[in-house]
Amino acid sequence: MLLELSIKDFAIIESLSIGFGPGLNIFTGETGAGKSIILDAIALILGDRASNELIREGREEAQVQALFDISGQRKSINGVLSEAGIEPADELIIKRVVQRAGRNRIYINGSLATLVTLTEIGRRLIDIYGQSEHTSLTRPEEHIEVLDSFGGFPALRSYMAQTCKEYGAARKELDTLLSEARSASEKKDYLSFQLNELTEADLKPGEEEALKKGKEKLAASGKLRSAAEEAHEAIYSSAGSVTERLGSTARSLKELSAIDPKLSDVAGRIEASLFDMEDAGVFLRDYASSIEADPEALEAAADRLDFIGRLRKKYGGTIEEIIERKDKLEKELSIIENLDFRQAELEARVKASHDKALKAAEGLTDARKAASRELESRIDEELSTLGMKGAAFEVSIEPELFPDGTARLTEKGAERVSFMIATNKGEGLKPLARIASGGELSRIMLAMKSIIASGRVPTMIFDEIDTGVSGSIAQVVGLKLKEVSRTNQVLCITHLPQVAAFADRHFAVSKTQQGGRTTTSVAEIAGDERVGHISLMLGGLKVTDTTRKHASELIEAAGSLSKKKSQPQTKKQAQTVREGIK
Repeated sequence: MLLELSIKDFAIIESLSIGFGPGLNIFTGETGAGKSIILDAIALILGDRASNELIREGREEAQVQALFDISGQRKSINGVLSEAGIEPADELIIKRVVQRAGRNRIYINGSLATLVTLTEIGRRLIDIYGQSEHTSLTRPEEHIEVLDSFGGFPALRSYMAQTCKEYGAARKELDTLLSEARSASEKKDYLSFQLNELTEADLKPGEEEALKKGKEKLAASGKLRSAAEEAHEAIYSSAGSVTERLGSTARSLKELSAIDPKLSDVAGRIEASLFDMEDAGVFLRDYASSIEADPEALEAAADRLDFIGRLRKKYGGTIEEIIERKDKLEKELSIIENLDFRQAELEARVKASHDKALKAAEGLTDARKAASRELESRIDEELSTLGMKGAAFEVSIEPELFPDGTARLTEKGAERVSFMIATNKGEGLKPLARIASGGELSRIMLAMKSIIASGRVPTMIFDEIDTGVSGSIAQVVGLKLKEVSRTNQVLCITHLPQVAAFADRHFAVSKTQQGGRTTTSVAEIAGDERVGHISLMLGGLKVTDTTRKHASELIEAAGSLSKKKSQPQTKKQAQTVREGIK
């Protein structure tokens, strides 16, 4: 509940502080006095965007501060505060500072806070119903939200949104796959050609380097054979060859070692070298005989290298990278070849998620139909109380269908909800937006809000909800606001004395000139002062004994009606109250 509101340098308000109480808090005053500015200040406390245009002319900043009793919502609000790192408390103090330089600050219980946190808390504290709410009743797209708010379907709506998202994601994935499948045939042929080419190439790691060396050897085969033969002759086969001369020398030294043993060692080493030379000669002989000119092998090596070069130019990189490319092609082709399997799998997933969403929608539809019957009964009863006896209200629930007749699922369900009304007995039901007048819309909205919002938030603000009504109906509206104020704190701006007469606390808003500046002031009025104020609302500029008497009677009648309404009543007694108003 809102306990106090302090405003400083906000629009034409220089400084004021208002203390509120439970029940019905009424604001009255001339047009332009600043009543709506007070609501703007409260909206700022609840999380509305700040603008430096709100700052009073000649000032550098504006401040709005509010004190709330949150004893009935301690768990909910303190949970938000704890999540934001703000110390919970039994009371809640919110402060907004708007600076002309553009630096705007939010304080909650003395701690800096974000706009997100403020908005999350604000929606738990106050609901403001202005004249724009009338417009929302004329927009059919808003009707589904009203019905769901009445039915209390946050869990059903959340589940519906979740299943719809799952279905949408599966549908999108399947559509993507089908799009890929349409080009898969052409892509498959191209990839298959590349894979066949690389498979037939049968590339081996290190093959190119080995080919280059083999080609170089084939190209030099003549030189290699000639050099090996010459070396073989010099070492082994020609007259006076190395082995012949070494053999003769080794034998001579071996014979002389009998005379001088010192020669024995060197003779042995020369003899060992002779064996090595003989082995080298044999190798060179065999090597020379193995070397043959092979133009075909040389051409084949050149062709293979040329082929590898073309593949490298086409696919890029080394042989190892081309082999890796081949592996990727095999995997990609495998994926394409498994498209049919994936498509069947995804189609099954789409069907399952669609069935799940459809079942959620059907559950929501059933709940809405049940809630609509109760809402219709409650609204009819409220409208009768508000002077629209004989009016008939109906909730139309029509399925949303695709051209093929299947259900069109959205995160809100699978139907359209629209409010129909016949404002007079015997008339046919028509869309609410087409048949209701401004005064009728005001009463329909009050009926809805009194039913739906009761208990949802502790404080409700009605900005000129009595627009378009007058006389006895205005008194009925006042009585209904009084009734709502028994379960919720109500703040109401009104121009009608019949409504103001029901106030528990009455605030007069006025605009004065001080020091050449216009400023708004608010004063709580009671007793004779309140009678005089309501007299002005009844009679205009001049207060007469007649208007004062009428004002007193209006206040007494409001008190009497409130007492009767607060007592348990039979239907007959309730009818008596309504007739007494008339």
